[in-house]
Amino acid sequence: MEKVKRVSVCGCGWLGLPMARRLNQSGYETFGSKQTQEGAEVLKQEGIQGVVVRLPLPLEAHSPTLNAFLAADVMVLNVPPGRRTTSADEYSAKILSLSEAAKAAGCHRLIFISTTSVYGEAEGEITELTVPEPATESGRAHVALEQQLRQVWGDDLVVLRLAGLIGPQRHPVKFLAGRQGIANGGAPVNLVHQDDVISAVMAMLERWPAMKTLHLSAPQHPSREMYYREMARLAGLAMPEFQPGGEQGKWINASATVEALGLQWCHADLMAQAPEL
Repeated sequence: MEKVKRVSVCGCGWLGLPMARRLNQSGYETFGSKQTQEGAEVLKQEGIQGVVVRLPLPLEAHSPTLNAFLAADVMVLNVPPGRRTTSADEYSAKILSLSEAAKAAGCHRLIFISTTSVYGEAEGEITELTVPEPATESGRAHVALEQQLRQVWGDDLVVLRLAGLIGPQRHPVKFLAGRQGIANGGAPVNLVHQDDVISAVMAMLERWPAMKTLHLSAPQHPSREMYYREMARLAGLAMPEFQPGGEQGKWINASATVEALGLQWCHADLMAQAPEL
């Protein structure tokens, strides 16, 4: 793999912006996208080459800045479906339009940020070789996109499926605090910190992994009841109350991904750190 010099992060939100910052600080020529000119200007103030990207991309000729963004050595495609009413078809069309434009512009490699929701309601240990069985519209859309992108990019695509994301100003305990009768208290927790996701992407840029489908979840998997009650205690929030029993749940074993990338966990012990609310 040739040395990576230019990296584009499509989607500079909660995860993408600190990722772009880290790339820029590490000496990469870093492009980042926002949906508005105001957002792109904020990126420029941080030394990131901000570009306005609204998906799906039109077919007509693009500006020189957008062309430079598309023609990256590596593009990190980090565009979640969003909580609005975007359908799976609309989401897929947006992602595929960006993939097509990047390929046409000469982008070398693609990292697609996917989700462990592709495993659906499977139970027990989940490895990178587990066959996806999505149970939601979003999960099905991600599986289809992974397959379509693979057909276009081949080994120049790495899919990184992420467990639930936690980090600054983002933690599920905010929504569970004080609730009663929460289901599946005995099911294992699958979470990964923002810092560890960024470290994984940085490792791929240094050494393109031989494994092309990876996933990431912290190695500790306490029960939902144990974890969220402890997080509520540490954060000084009202205790959530869980129903006894429930589904066995799945636990994401990311040891092969960690080995493939040579990762050292920043946040392996989920129980040790108070939520960053």
